[in-house]
Amino acid sequence: MKAFVESLSISSGAILIAVLSIGVVWLLCSVLPVALRPLWAVIVPLIFAYSLYWLPVWLGTDSSEYSVWAVLGVGAWFLSGFFPSAALVLILQKRRAR
Repeated sequence: MKAFVESLSISSGAILIAVLSIGVVWLLCSVLPVALRPLWAVIVPLIFAYSLYWLPVWLGTDSSEYSVWAVLGVGAWFLSGFFPSAALVLILQKRRAR
């Protein structure tokens, strides 16, 4: 697991975060109240990006290298999950309005 996570590049991690975020946001939007939909578009990608970025450190890698790039790494991965999730929430809201 540690080797897989450490082998992720910015782009492959971004794709993984986007796919996971869309799936979980869709699931949460279909199960939980409509008022929480915009919240899921922000919270879910942030949790996935933060967790995936810091997972190697939690598995035993030295954190000095990771803490320097945390804002860039988590931020880039968060944005790659946020925009597709926000688009999904908008699509679901428009479908519900019909």
